[in-house]
Amino acid sequence: MKICTLQFMDIFCKLVATHVLAIRKQFCDMVINLYVWVFCSLVIMAYLMQSFGLAANYGCFQFASIIGTVGLFEVYGNVTKNVMDFEGDRNISYYLTLPTKPWVILASLVTFYALVSIVLSCLVLPFGKLILYNTFNIAAISWLKLVVIVILSNVFFGVFTLAITTHVGTMAKMRNIWSRFIFPTWILGCFQFSWAVMYAVSAPLAYVMFCNPVVFIMEGTRAALLGQADFLPWSMCCGALSMYIVVGWLYMNYKMKRLLDFV
Repeated sequence: MKICTLQFMDIFCKLVATHVLAIRKQFCDMVINLYVWVFCSLVIMAYLMQSFGLAANYGCFQFASIIGTVGLFEVYGNVTKNVMDFEGDRNISYYLTLPTKPWVILASLVTFYALVSIVLSCLVLPFGKLILYNTFNIAAISWLKLVVIVILSNVFFGVFTLAITTHVGTMAKMRNIWSRFIFPTWILGCFQFSWAVMYAVSAPLAYVMFCNPVVFIMEGTRAALLGQADFLPWSMCCGALSMYIVVGWLYMNYKMKRLLDFV
């Protein structure tokens, strides 16, 4: 059993390393694209929109939202690559022939997606501080909470990527990804407002929003970055995210078995 476990771990690590090496030439472009998005969003929300009566600290609020959703905006590209592979070279079928369990293959993909998004999230932090300057107080950050919520968030986005891949299945349905999955979870996931604000406007709708895991990512990230006041409890956000990761994994594994016909 111990030898088998070590063998699985060796294959798992090599698969993750293979995926990482495959994108190393694209990584600089990914960082540049991310910085363009962060720069445009923060300059507008932290400086220009103040003229329209936006709160003075809204830039910091938006900054926390951006850190929480870095992984979400990697989903579309990753799903596209997966579906193209399923309909083309089917490298995934080769991976499934390796002397390991299918869940190891799937876990390596989730880990790869999570690692890339975690690194990108970390790179956002100093860049955002540079833009916001004195309006963003680093001393208010709870670093342990931030590390935990960033890891959980991006593991969820990794599982979410594979779940959407199996749900979509074909390139003909790729247009549905943005309008049916990414955009609704983003715009209704407390990206531009807090859950407390939604609760003040409509309590029933606020509770319905708990069906959206991005709500817990946004609130948990803000609680870690800006302080617990006015946001959902950080521990509650972590617990809810852990539940969504498990549910997403079970759904993805079930659909992947049907799509790729493995045992």
